[in-house]
Amino acid sequence: MRLRTMTASAATAVALVGLTATAAQAYTTYTPSGGPSLDLIGSTISFADTTASYPLGTCTTFDLVGSITSPGISRAYPASVGTLAPSISDCPITANATNLSITADAAAGTTLWPAQLDNVAITYNTVGCTFTAGGGAAGRAATISGTFDTSRRTFTATASTLDINAGSVAGVCFLYGISAGDAVGIGVGASWTNIGSTLSITNP
Repeated sequence: MRLRTMTASAATAVALVGLTATAAQAYTTYTPSGGPSLDLIGSTISFADTTASYPLGTCTTFDLVGSITSPGISRAYPASVGTLAPSISDCPITANATNLSITADAAAGTTLWPAQLDNVAITYNTVGCTFTAGGGAAGRAATISGTFDTSRRTFTATASTLDINAGSVAGVCFLYGISAGDAVGIGVGASWTNIGSTLSITNP
């Protein structure tokens, strides 16, 4: 699947992040410990139709709440750390439950673990325009990738594979250039910080 970030456009566009490099792989498994609660508080969560260069809005509250699955038990990359349910308000977007997964070893000498939110699917609904976005078709989900910093307890988003689903665009979305198949990016600085129990990650 394609990874993308939003492109900057005029004053109304949402600025976007770039991709980050990862360290050479040494392990195939990792162990999440701590918890069991995970309470990820969202900050600067925004989305845009990057194909149309159209900002979809910023969410006042976009938190992810759940727990670590089987803490202290090793699992293969990119098996899930745990399932997270969204708590969203003041936002034109709703979302389904997602999983936080670690995808590779931490960058050498750092606490930055490549990570992603799996099974991402969203619904956009504002006056006169609605659509769903995921893997480009109903029932297919996408990912939001980034890094989880265990020292800062924060997942920082860098890219998404969200596409507007075929057959889901309704209303006056066409007036904004929004079409099925358009890429949906996540804004620069989007992050979620865990205020729940500490999540530690080790190999193997």
